[in-house]
Amino acid sequence: MSRELLEETVEVLIGACNNIYRHIDRSQREEISSVDFELVKTFNLLVEINQRNLDVLYPERQKSEAKTLSFRNVHNDIEEVSND
Repeated sequence: MSRELLEETVEVLIGACNNIYRHIDRSQREEISSVDFELVKTFNLLVEINQRNLDVLYPERQKSEAKTLSFRNVHNDIEEVSND
């Protein structure tokens, strides 16, 4: 039962990540809204949680670096988004 519940959780999190990734505003702008910033933080947190879940479900799987989102402002500086 627990394994099935964790598998279902992984599927739901993948769906949420895909939804955010497909719909987040990627236009260049001077300022980033607090909502967009929170969406990126949420996406990155969900990716991290999902990686841990997959590690538990499939300990023999090949480990790879999970892709996360960050913002790039109009001056080409990168503002990393941290979940700390």
